[in-house]
Amino acid sequence: MSDILGYAGKRVVVTGAASGMGEATARIANELGAEVIGCDIRPVSGALKQQIEVNLMDEASIDDALLSIEGEIDVLLNCAGIPGPPFSNLETMLVNFVGLRHFTEGLLPRIKNGGAIASITSVAGMGFEKNLDKVREFLATEGFAAGKAWCEANPDVANGYLFSKQAIIGYTKQQATKLCEREIRINCISPAPTDTPMLPAFHDQISKEFMDEHFQAPVHRDATSEEMAEPLLFLGSDMARFVSGQNLFVDYGYVGSVQIGDRQGLL
Repeated sequence: MSDILGYAGKRVVVTGAASGMGEATARIANELGAEVIGCDIRPVSGALKQQIEVNLMDEASIDDALLSIEGEIDVLLNCAGIPGPPFSNLETMLVNFVGLRHFTEGLLPRIKNGGAIASITSVAGMGFEKNLDKVREFLATEGFAAGKAWCEANPDVANGYLFSKQAIIGYTKQQATKLCEREIRINCISPAPTDTPMLPAFHDQISKEFMDEHFQAPVHRDATSEEMAEPLLFLGSDMARFVSGQNLFVDYGYVGSVQIGDRQGLL
């Protein structure tokens, strides 16, 4: 079979590559023949081309990581994220969006024309349109320091996990038309609850029973990391070459059931 995804020989950067969805994404991209650069605050395992330490809470750390990446890049896959508690709301905002944006925009000049960006957000961000005015106000900030300052000045809005995921969706849609000039596509996926090392933190916050009742996919199980990595890789692939500005719900019908009124929507 031909290489229909088109990853063979491409240079792919994956953040959050040490565990969970990011680890699965980096591993599968490597198996598809990509030259993978894995970035994380923790050590990255696997036979990747390069492993880079980066702390997305720290602007200087991000800048150092960007300097460690040489040459042009074909695809950026943003998988890094934290769940909220035990991290503060501000720390969560920095990792999940402010740092993600700073990393993305720092790498953007070296993403090839015709390249792709895809990020992991969450079904938790599904209500971003209800909060669009604040999302747009936040997105109007420029740079790491300004984004952090906005979060500090608006703690009731910049409330950690939920708003950070809304911001990723808004940013994805906002940037899609801006990147058309270089034919760089940008998309994101919104996973349902997924069996990763992060999942117990959500159970600690609102209980496993509540998660299963209100947010688990209708197929009555949590997803695997690979079931999220593969759609993300699809969005970064040649097969999705006319897809941009999309938030793909990878939830086995959860959001659809809420939208049609068959299931209570809490977001």
